[in-house]
Amino acid sequence: MAGIRLQVSRLRVDRRKWLGWGLVCLALAPITASRVHAHGEAADEPFLKVLTTAFYDVSITPTEVNVGERVTVTGTVRVLPTWPFNLNSPEKAYITVTVPGPVFVMSERSVNGDSAPHSIIIEKGGIYQFRMVLIARQPGRWHVHPGIAIEGTGTLLGPGEYVTVNGSAAAFSLPLTLLDGGKIDNLDTYGAQFVWWFPFVGFLVGVAWMLWWTLAHRTITNLAVTIQIPLNDDGPDIGLITPTDHKWCNVMAGVTIVILAAGWIYNVSPYPIRLPQQTVWFAPQQLPPEEKLAEARPIRATYDDGTDTLLLNAEVTNVSSSPITLKQYIMGMATFVNGDEQEQAKAGPSEFVGRVDVEPNTPIEPGAKRELRLRMSSKIFSTVRIVPTHAPQQFVAGLLRFEKEGGGQQMVLLRSNIIPTELGTLTGRGN
Repeated sequence: MAGIRLQVSRLRVDRRKWLGWGLVCLALAPITASRVHAHGEAADEPFLKVLTTAFYDVSITPTEVNVGERVTVTGTVRVLPTWPFNLNSPEKAYITVTVPGPVFVMSERSVNGDSAPHSIIIEKGGIYQFRMVLIARQPGRWHVHPGIAIEGTGTLLGPGEYVTVNGSAAAFSLPLTLLDGGKIDNLDTYGAQFVWWFPFVGFLVGVAWMLWWTLAHRTITNLAVTIQIPLNDDGPDIGLITPTDHKWCNVMAGVTIVILAAGWIYNVSPYPIRLPQQTVWFAPQQLPPEEKLAEARPIRATYDDGTDTLLLNAEVTNVSSSPITLKQYIMGMATFVNGDEQEQAKAGPSEFVGRVDVEPNTPIEPGAKRELRLRMSSKIFSTVRIVPTHAPQQFVAGLLRFEKEGGGQQMVLLRSNIIPTELGTLTGRGN
């Protein structure tokens, strides 16, 4: 008895201990949840972020609107030549925004100045400037990302921004003018009654069918008998399926056909002129080529995940006739700026913008060759997870943004092999 009491006592202690740990986890849930981004930016593997595309100059404005007002999303996405060999080659894509549900309505979209309501043809090395206009539909605080959905790969996200929508959802309306001059007051609710009632009528037929065969028949209530009847035997001798059942089955089938025909007539009769569903795939016009300013060759790259510090060493050659300066390093959805806070604020959404320290941080003269050391310490690396330190192939690819005196810029691709290391070993030039 003493042993049993001791075991019961231990069980009670264990239950209290697990209950205590459960309460601690619940208490810490709001703290840990605050570090999680809104659309799983950290969920994708790092190579999907840094070897496929690079987003830059992203702007999402304004960040506070009322229901029915517009939000404009602009920026540029570049499909990198370092596209991973284990993914399908990029051919068709759809530039869009990623938001938590239908809280906005897409009003306009253009790519490289062309209207792009549908998918576009893309290629490795392609540069695509996008502009999207959204209409706020639901009040709340929403995380808005530009993204590019690539066939065979999925949606790759750009940097996001929180947008606050004030007001009431009841105030939203989306009027539309038809080709024949007719007007729809609110496309958001147009035809809602038919959409609701038509499936409900079909649901009633299904319920009648189910109740007919389960309540008053032995098909379900006496399975021990019915499973012994041959496959094509109605079992009329035991009252399984009677001629009355056949009659009502035909009646239900006829009712179903009548419902479908009535629904089809109701939909097509008011609109004698109809257009087939449109599919528009096109290759956006190419942007003017960038001026050739620099060439870059990777030397060494190290990353310390304990301090979120990335060091890149590269040999840069100025092939232009003017001095050039390294202004930014763009990596996936993140941008690191060689400049003050004002320049960082212009680079994109603050969650995805950091600082890069360049050594030596002086202009590179025409024809000169120089080894540059880029140092970036930012929580972006851990929160967004863009450095593949635990992957079979530890490569990163980014764009070095060079500007020359008097205007002009070039994005130079730099692909580097990452070596995980301790911060204490990151000393000396070339390390």
